[in-house]
Amino acid sequence: MGMLSKQAMGVEHSRHDFGECNKSIATDVHMSSISITRCSLLALGICAVVFNSSCTASSPGAANGSTSVKANQPPTITSAKILNEPIQLNGPVGVQVDAQDPEREAISFLYQWYVDNTALAGQTHATLPADLLRRGQSVFVEITPTDGANNGQSHRTKVAVVGNTSPKVMAVSLTPQAARGGDKIEAAVEASDPDHDRVDLTYKWYRNETAIKEGEESFLDTTGFVVRDKIMVEVTAHDPAGTRNSLKSEPLVLGNSAPRIVSTPPISDAQGHFDYAVKAMDPDGDRVNYYLEAAPIGMSINETSGHILWQIPSDQEGIFHIKVAAKDGYGGMATQEFDLTLTSTGPAKPSGT
Repeated sequence: MGMLSKQAMGVEHSRHDFGECNKSIATDVHMSSISITRCSLLALGICAVVFNSSCTASSPGAANGSTSVKANQPPTITSAKILNEPIQLNGPVGVQVDAQDPEREAISFLYQWYVDNTALAGQTHATLPADLLRRGQSVFVEITPTDGANNGQSHRTKVAVVGNTSPKVMAVSLTPQAARGGDKIEAAVEASDPDHDRVDLTYKWYRNETAIKEGEESFLDTTGFVVRDKIMVEVTAHDPAGTRNSLKSEPLVLGNSAPRIVSTPPISDAQGHFDYAVKAMDPDGDRVNYYLEAAPIGMSINETSGHILWQIPSDQEGIFHIKVAAKDGYGGMATQEFDLTLTSTGPAKPSGT
């Protein structure tokens, strides 16, 4: 092989820039007789010269033509545990997982749940439905981390046992909704036990935020209660293991109770004179006013006392219809109707009520 002169290589240190590697190289040697493919200038590994006049930069470590690329490493799970042990059946079973990836790539997980050492078909999500379990069963989950390129080593949690779960009161309502003082109020309850245990209920009744009755009776007698009293009940469900759960109803506000007329019209004991004191009682203790809604001419009633008076004309006879109303001022009303028969030979006699 021919020799390449220093002058042709352009290696005069004070005159040449080693960065200009793509210049044409002058040589006084016949190009066709030379087979050199690359050379190192000043042994610095700065530039490779090829006789096609092209040049590429290379790193010092690439002088021997070799490179090193680190392979992707799979993620690893550092810890995992089933939440809320012992397991309660009032919600899905969850798991907490801690993992790391050497390249700090995003990690996702593959799950397989086991109950009593048997893999559950289709249960490959982060949670396990509680309705698949029963008290006393053992549960664990196998978790495999993945960064999308590689799966890491699978990890199994410690076994967790399904414990006793408290019964649950789902709903409480009071009936009738249009209750008034004196009515019997009933509590309608929806309750269940996830372990299918027997459920016992107790009731705590409130009147205007004050507890007034507690026990196993699901009703409340409101005799003596008044309009706008607020009634609530707190229902507690118990199972044989002694665990419990409570729920309070929405308040029920007692409506107005209508008055009730308790008197009866008398037979007049004086010719030409009718006198009747109407008497009404109101369960709420409201004041009652009295009115004549139907009456013969000349008959009157005292609005406050309910006293009816009629001076009957001597020539008056026939049947006269009378209707009395007792009102409490809150929309409650009671009425009483009767007929008064007058004859020319005897006293007036009421008929009907």
